[in-house]
Amino acid sequence: MRTIVLLHILFTSALLPRDHDLSISVKGTFTTSTRLTYNIERKNTYSEERTIASNFGYGADVRWNILWDRFYLGLSGEKVSGMDKRSVLYAQYSYLAVPYEEGFEITAVELSGYYIVPLSSEKLKFYLGGGLGTYDGTRSFSIAGVQAETVSSASYMGIHVMTGVEYRLHPLIGFRFEIKFRDPHFDVTSKFEQTTALFQGRRIPLPQTENVTKVNLFGVNYMGGIAVTL
Repeated sequence: MRTIVLLHILFTSALLPRDHDLSISVKGTFTTSTRLTYNIERKNTYSEERTIASNFGYGADVRWNILWDRFYLGLSGEKVSGMDKRSVLYAQYSYLAVPYEEGFEITAVELSGYYIVPLSSEKLKFYLGGGLGTYDGTRSFSIAGVQAETVSSASYMGIHVMTGVEYRLHPLIGFRFEIKFRDPHFDVTSKFEQTTALFQGRRIPLPQTENVTKVNLFGVNYMGGIAVTL
């Protein structure tokens, strides 16, 4: 009963029109690195790893003041993607360089709390925050232009912490910059439906076993955006 009453108070106080600032922002993001670990289901096999650098994303969030003037509650959504393009040498064809492409796209939905640091002013606000998130995504993988099919994908829940600053050009408009630390990952099972790919007149054999790959967005996340206060 006490839990229901507390939730009612929190919800009601968040919706009172004169008791909170409601802000909506759009943002661009940059994540320093993403690690892909292959064959994670094979416990007795060495798991090869590869890192994709420079992962870009975009998103939006909503924040509102709740309970007291230094605490905000926020809900954000973000899409992040990265791509790695290279060539694989096939020794049986005199070390023919065959194009190999691999990438990912991850969707993040995060619930966060933000604390405004006391040294802040009306124009310049510093904040600390953290919360929970759910992460889901896909992995793209092709050899010689032939795309592997996704058999299954498992999502992940995790925590995050961040620090940021907001500069208000106007009481209604401001710029935000944020640094976020998190370790989301998801597992994707992929398999080629074709047995070979045709490249430069050669039949390139394609792997036929299912591969479970862990996509781990472990790099530091930088965000810049524009916030509008309603």
